[in-house]
Amino acid sequence: MRLERVLLLCLCWLVCLLPLRAQGTVHAAGPGPLPDWNGEIDVQSRLHDVRVEGEGAERRLIVRGPEGDVAYTPEAFAEVLRRAQDHLEHSGLVYKLFNITTPWGILWVGLGFLGQALFTFRMLLQWWASEKHKRSVVPIAFWWGSLFGGVMLFVYFIWRKDIVGIVGQSTGVFVYARNLILIYRNPRTA
Repeated sequence: MRLERVLLLCLCWLVCLLPLRAQGTVHAAGPGPLPDWNGEIDVQSRLHDVRVEGEGAERRLIVRGPEGDVAYTPEAFAEVLRRAQDHLEHSGLVYKLFNITTPWGILWVGLGFLGQALFTFRMLLQWWASEKHKRSVVPIAFWWGSLFGGVMLFVYFIWRKDIVGIVGQSTGVFVYARNLILIYRNPRTA
């Protein structure tokens, strides 16, 4: 019972690392806010907060921001969007390679790589143990590597908003946790 609580606590702790509300993006796979330019509101992440007021030449796009509403002419709004796109097109190789828009994205990608490394390590460990015993063996460390790698990848896929990865990892995490519970409940067969 104590192991179940520890596993649940670890899972809750990792889920708490997720942002409470995802920020807007320019690219669908790269969450994260874009920086503001010259004190302007980041309209890319606030498109759901845009409304149109006025008619004809008096038409304005009103963007709800953290410090109140900001009114843009259609031309000014287009210019802000153009600068946001230019910023992404001229961002560094790392940003393009990992499809991220902020420095925090590098940490999230690092979490994904760490989770994948744990997944690879657990398979190598299982292979090594089987070769050593000349039969198929699944060591306890395999399940721990599976659990922590799976949780890290699950959190990473939530950040990426990747439904395939979320579904794939969410089911596995329960299987890995359940196997550890069974192993520790009945240690003589482990």
